[in-house]
Amino acid sequence: MVTKTVVAVDLGASSGRVLKVALSDGKLSLEEVNRFPHGPKWVDGRLCWDLDYLWSGICEGLGKAFAQEPSIASISVDSWAVDFVPVDADGAALLPFVSYRDARTEGIMPIFSRNTGIGYHELFEKTGIQSLELNSLYQLYALKDHPIESYSRLHRFMLLPDWIHFQLTDIWSSEYTNASTTQMLSVHDKNWDPDLLQQVGMPAKVMPRIRNAGDVLGHLKDEWCAKWGIDSRGKKAPSIVLCGTHDTASAVAALPSVTREPYFISLGTWALVGREAQVPDLSDYAFLHGLSNEGGVFDTYRQLRNVSGLWLIQRVREEMAPDSDFADWVSEAEKAKPGLSLIYPMADRYFRAASMVDEIQAFCRETGQPVPESRGAMARCIFESLALNFADVLEDFAKGAKIPELHIVGGGARNALLCQLTADFLGAPVITGPFEASALGNAMVQMIGLGWISDLAEGRRIIRNSEDLPLYEPHTSREQGHIRQRYHALIEKVKEQA
Repeated sequence: MVTKTVVAVDLGASSGRVLKVALSDGKLSLEEVNRFPHGPKWVDGRLCWDLDYLWSGICEGLGKAFAQEPSIASISVDSWAVDFVPVDADGAALLPFVSYRDARTEGIMPIFSRNTGIGYHELFEKTGIQSLELNSLYQLYALKDHPIESYSRLHRFMLLPDWIHFQLTDIWSSEYTNASTTQMLSVHDKNWDPDLLQQVGMPAKVMPRIRNAGDVLGHLKDEWCAKWGIDSRGKKAPSIVLCGTHDTASAVAALPSVTREPYFISLGTWALVGREAQVPDLSDYAFLHGLSNEGGVFDTYRQLRNVSGLWLIQRVREEMAPDSDFADWVSEAEKAKPGLSLIYPMADRYFRAASMVDEIQAFCRETGQPVPESRGAMARCIFESLALNFADVLEDFAKGAKIPELHIVGGGARNALLCQLTADFLGAPVITGPFEASALGNAMVQMIGLGWISDLAEGRRIIRNSEDLPLYEPHTSREQGHIRQRYHALIEKVKEQA
């Protein structure tokens, strides 16, 4: 029995991981080699990522992986989207590496539209992407009013995985799934839109060539082979094979689905809610309902909406009990009274809240609801509100059709209460897992690129055979109907006050 191994580097917004993923006897298995928590920090008044720390954690993990298994065939990196690393003419990163959560883009969208004459609908028709102030397009445009001195030397634009692949190979490119999230890529020809580049002051020469998931980008540089004890004499060094470098693209690649155009939620700090499709939806309906068309692997699209995920409970935990286990929050939420307090998770007030606890309690107080004080009441409020929002978004995608089943993947799929609530409010069965969807999808796409797996359908079949996939059947009740009605009434109040 031959075992073949690749390395998946999976960077989330709160932790990074380096994992070995092995294919043996028609099944995939993974082993975490290195995990390093991280998050944005304030640097000179800006919210920034620590690029040196991220790179150090990756290098430590890759060193350990090759020490354990010198025959690793390839490496690939996926991460969160939209944040970019400017690089100078000498190939050095221009710091700071600013986070999408930094306030410099606050209010930038109407300014962009007014100054350029390009409205949100036209942007959607150009790119297939809904306007969000965190998108790379708006981050770059915000530099006009909030310049960063070092960025004046920008010679190459790189999204985070592109920068890491550049460190490993000296090859500069941008993988399509992640590039599509910038809102600067044409949905029609899958290349950089020259008009949008001009509006943000980015000459075409500073933008990388677009490559596809599954492409072999190149091979690991000699210096890294020497550092990590890889004997590449007489044979090729390990390859860098492009996965879907947006972590959600990798997670969706790993859907263990047998149905065409499956519905999904990739659930982590954010929740990416939608379905896979073969063509983009650029209709007025899609625009008006906030549905984006992000690039997927192997000629697919991720028709989705980016909504609040576990960020809310992560922030509340940090404030109320930073050393507690998330499983305890779920357990206490299960015991709390259903439907007592609800919020609209997508309200702007939660995006950059100084105190998430205060903001949630203030909303409940303002709307005449019981104010959640205990951990159980707070968690129940968040989980029910998230599940109700998920159900609404999915029904927007379904356009009145029945949703046969929903796949929830990623770390948030471990939250049994949230998965059951989603099944209940949606009225459809929920299949959960894989929990390590981004890493498995990353590795599976590498293996397709290496020729070990024939195509996406075979890769998904292998993942189905490799994973336990808990199923949640919907339980409907009159009480749930009343909770949903009250939730919709709250949303209307929020929108009226906006």
